[in-house]
Amino acid sequence: MTQYILTSESVSCGHPDKVADCISDAVLDLYLFDDKNAKVACETMVKNNDVYVCGEITSIANITPQQIEDCVRGTINDIGYDSNELHFNGDTVKVHLNISAQSREINNAVVGGDELTAGDQGIMFGYATRETPNNMPLPIYLSKQFIETAWQNRNKLNLRPDMKSQVSVKFHNGKAIEVDNVVLSMCHHESYTIDSLREMFYDSLKPSVLSDLPDSILHLFTGNTKWYINPAGTWNIGGPVSDCGLTGRKIVVDQYGADCEIGGGAFSGKDPSKVDRSAAYMARHIALKTLQHFEESNKIKVQLSYAIGQKYPVSLRIWDPTTGIEYPLTGFDLEDLTPNSIIDILKLKNPIYLNTARRGHFGVDPFYYDGVDYHEWEKI
Repeated sequence: MTQYILTSESVSCGHPDKVADCISDAVLDLYLFDDKNAKVACETMVKNNDVYVCGEITSIANITPQQIEDCVRGTINDIGYDSNELHFNGDTVKVHLNISAQSREINNAVVGGDELTAGDQGIMFGYATRETPNNMPLPIYLSKQFIETAWQNRNKLNLRPDMKSQVSVKFHNGKAIEVDNVVLSMCHHESYTIDSLREMFYDSLKPSVLSDLPDSILHLFTGNTKWYINPAGTWNIGGPVSDCGLTGRKIVVDQYGADCEIGGGAFSGKDPSKVDRSAAYMARHIALKTLQHFEESNKIKVQLSYAIGQKYPVSLRIWDPTTGIEYPLTGFDLEDLTPNSIIDILKLKNPIYLNTARRGHFGVDPFYYDGVDYHEWEKI
């Protein structure tokens, strides 16, 4: 018999790295609104009151530097950095642009007539489990619950955009038996003392999170669960002033936490011809479908890999990591795993990407809004 503790973390979209992700995906959406075939690789860095947007973009859309700058400012303001009080303000940031066209050699290798091939080599993982309502691993599911609740109530509770959470779950023979500890750090208004902040958490945020959990998970919180609320003390200044933010630095948070390997490729700022993103979404879709089809399975992992300039994956594996049972590709065929097919099946040419950077790439209910389908890969 084995017993261990597994930990995963989450961050709000006010975290500096997530701010960078949101800006990169907002720029991607800006191009996709006018050009569904735009080739975008957009990287962002935020520090103090400066924003650096760099990368390679090839598009027929007539997007001006001023439009990109306005997009950057609007994204920052929407996150909540809209006041000089926060030392990072969408209205006053200095926006630095350094954008060139996609490499001709890469373009020639990837685009051939109507056929799209992989834009780079890469390894992608997908994961699905029955242990939570949204089929996400339990530690990251819980860490996101605390962030989501704090974020939704931030204005009412005088909280600032930057937040981090971490949840550690104790397992016995692979089954969760107890939440060992919860860490939540919230940037907040100066009116809070550390005692009043913690009192607010126990009186308001904690009951709100726990009340939304199913009984099968709620019982894991016990009298032994340890709570670390702003363990470093008061925290008034967050965001890019306190920490430089970079696109793609929260790739574990973006995926499945500590429960599943990652291929190493980031998502944000990349158009769907980049298999780092599109094939990772398909891997999640396959994992969900396989879990649904094989009722005896408890967890499903999927690994896909591609080579630049090739349309078919060079490897595919589907298995249950708890039993070691290997599963066939079910409900799909190899043609469905080409970049063109993935994009069509999951409707990835729509401007849906800022929403994924804000709310999370996986475990978010699919929805339809203003003529666009979001999170199609979550549909089972």
